[in-house]
Amino acid sequence: MQGPSGAPWWKLVASLALAGALLVYFLSRVPMADVATTLARIHPLWLTAAIAASLGSYSLRALRWRVILKPLGSPRTSDLLGCTAAGFAASSVLPARAGEVIRPLLLSARTGLSAAGTMASVLTERLADLATILLMFGAAVPLARGDLASEALPMLRDAALFSGAGLVVFTAVVVLLLRRRERAVGLFVGVLPRRFRERAERFGHHVLDGLEAVRSPGSLAVLFLWSLAVWSLSVVQVTALARAFGLPLSVPASAVVMIVSGLGLAVPTPGGVGGFHAAIQFTLARLVGVDVATATGFALIHHAVCFVPITILGLAFVAVIGQSLGRLRGLPGENVSAER
Repeated sequence: MQGPSGAPWWKLVASLALAGALLVYFLSRVPMADVATTLARIHPLWLTAAIAASLGSYSLRALRWRVILKPLGSPRTSDLLGCTAAGFAASSVLPARAGEVIRPLLLSARTGLSAAGTMASVLTERLADLATILLMFGAAVPLARGDLASEALPMLRDAALFSGAGLVVFTAVVVLLLRRRERAVGLFVGVLPRRFRERAERFGHHVLDGLEAVRSPGSLAVLFLWSLAVWSLSVVQVTALARAFGLPLSVPASAVVMIVSGLGLAVPTPGGVGGFHAAIQFTLARLVGVDVATATGFALIHHAVCFVPITILGLAFVAVIGQSLGRLRGLPGENVSAER
């Protein structure tokens, strides 16, 4: 038996149970009356600015996708924006971050671009995101040391250095694969049974096509500038939301809060529910020294700002193009059949 995203039912149940447990833990740390008092004091104009920055970040992410997809083709801006919104909406509603697969396959279905290439473009995005936030993190920690708990600084610096070293190695491997793509694909195909080799070779080249955006120093620089713009707007979002709560959070401190709390999205729950909330609460309360009631209210609103507007827009796009979440869930299976 499978659940709504095509995953085994027990994985879906486990994901929802984990989200529920984390949410209960998150909410149990402070009386809800104190949280309600904090929420009642939110400044609406700063909240509006945070929402605008959030949607701007998603828009820039969609436009950056065009740069990554350039070796494959040039999709329309409306498709890039719509498929980006639909993908994040699917990840907000469905378990197991289903939007990470739905988004590139929906774009492939609407534009005729290679499905394997659009899937690989998501890997390029993640590489660019990781590189950018680690560089921002490394710069923000020393600049924000006056706003951060002193006992947390050594841990934060060590984490940035360790992650940065791993990123350098991984980036070097990807660039090497692109520069020696024939040899790399040949080695991969050579270990497979003969009847699978032709299909696997095509797939390997499609995947590397999706990674072409990081092949040269020039393309890396362009991708980094786009990524810097994407994540800078996310920092603006956190800074604006902090102002809405009356928190004098500096821009570097906002960057640290955004990056550390983002680790909560690694927890496999729909829309980051529970894990994202708990991570934001922990970051503000333990690393910045914000009271738990304010940190809890901030986490609730920050999650809503990040996920509610884009989910509404994504579901609207899905409806406009005559699709539904049920049909989108079938895209991975349809792609497998097409590849055969």
